Amino acid sequence: MPIYLTEKDVKFKSARSSGPGGSRTNRRATKAQVWVGVGKLPLSAEQKKMLRKKLPRHRLNHRDEIEAWCEEERSQAQNRAMAIGHLNALINSVLKIKAPRIPTAVPRSVKRARREDKKMHGRKKALRSGRW
Repeated sequence: MPIYLTEKDVKFKSARSSGPGGSRTNRRATKAQVWVGVGKLPLSAEQKKMLRKKLPRHRLNHRDEIEAWCEEERSQAQNRAMAIGHLNALINSVLKIKAPRIPTAVPRSVKRARREDKKMHGRKKALRSGRW
């Protein structure tokens, strides 16, 4: 079941952006940073443990909060919405359970092609050394 966080679920901070903005970049705080505590998420204890284990180090801070940011747009409101979207995507991608791979046998045609490639490679080497 995917998680959809909104602005009221996260903490928000704005900062000066290094992204687009033209002459306004040095005057406006358009970068959006959002945080949400892992303990405050509506997840089971097992899912929270999975989040803490699988998230990259730079996404989980020392206060056990997941962090995301955005500075792609010139508008603070757009960056805030995109940062919340990044946070939702990050959490949902970590919680997604991958289907186990079922190993299959290598087809006969693939084995034959591999042998032919090896023979061609060997012939090329033999021609270079003058043994052929």
